[in-house]
Amino acid sequence: MSDTTSPSSADTINVAAVVIRNAADEVLCVRKHSSPRFQLPGGKPEPGESMAVTAIRETQEEVGVVLQRDSLGFLGRFSAEASNEPGHTVTSAVFTAPALAPGAGGQAGPGGQVPAPAAEIAEIAWIDPTNPGDFELAPLLATRIFPALAPRQLGAVTVFAGARESTDPATGRLAFRLGQALARDGITLVYGGSKLGVMGQVAHGASTRGGAVIGVLTTHLANYELKYEALTQLEVVGTMAERKAHMSQLCDAFIALPGGVGTLDELFDEWTNQQLGLHSKPIGLLGRDFWAPLVAMVDHMVAHGFVRATDRAHLVVADDPDELLTRLREWVPPVPRWI
Repeated sequence: MSDTTSPSSADTINVAAVVIRNAADEVLCVRKHSSPRFQLPGGKPEPGESMAVTAIRETQEEVGVVLQRDSLGFLGRFSAEASNEPGHTVTSAVFTAPALAPGAGGQAGPGGQVPAPAAEIAEIAWIDPTNPGDFELAPLLATRIFPALAPRQLGAVTVFAGARESTDPATGRLAFRLGQALARDGITLVYGGSKLGVMGQVAHGASTRGGAVIGVLTTHLANYELKYEALTQLEVVGTMAERKAHMSQLCDAFIALPGGVGTLDELFDEWTNQQLGLHSKPIGLLGRDFWAPLVAMVDHMVAHGFVRATDRAHLVVADDPDELLTRLREWVPPVPRWI
């Protein structure tokens, strides 16, 4: 989601900024006394200050809203011509904050805070990123950041699921509904290729709606004739490690349905890769009751300092396939450890 432009460091102004939305998905923008153009709250780091800390400090100074680091997401780094310094490029580390809720006197932030212009800010405005209207925007905001706020495209989703039937019939129905939802939205299902258990149900749901279904099997498993016969495409690899890697390469997001040890292995592998910054794809758990003990264990690890609260917060949990897909499209990665 981030811009890959790498301008000369001598002409680059490095800043941090925050995207704050309201309930209408409008973005809080600020205009300085010295400029006719609106931009995000933010500014330059002080010596020794991380970009996340800069974004939090500048937001409080400019609009009076206090943000917590663990609540932030990371949209990416973006570069464009500087708005007020000719001949320079501005590169911004852009974070996202939880949406502000309607409150007395305006859009209320954490603790009922209402954004208001302060310090060098002349005015604030809530701007629709898809239709800014007559607002004059800084180039970075108009050409890089606002376009990056569009929901992510899910061309293919990798689903991890058990190869056994659940003792709860509702699990099979949930898997079938997920497959149908993927097909309805034109999303290719990538999964382990088996006809058995919960895996088979999600594939059946997708194929009955005419959806594309890619199965990835190892040579060993394919020899047992376990593959789902209605696959659109079968990929055969040598090892389980190659299977996981290939399923990861083919998708834009991951969903874990109820399953056993294999499902946990696949889920934890991709969640670890996400935390290490090896990919920036969303991960969702479908079936809140089934996953509740795992989520409770993760919360326990957060409390003991082994998992960051932000990594827990960015793990999406839902009961309904449509809700889950919507939240995966809107997902923004957690703030990397090194920012």
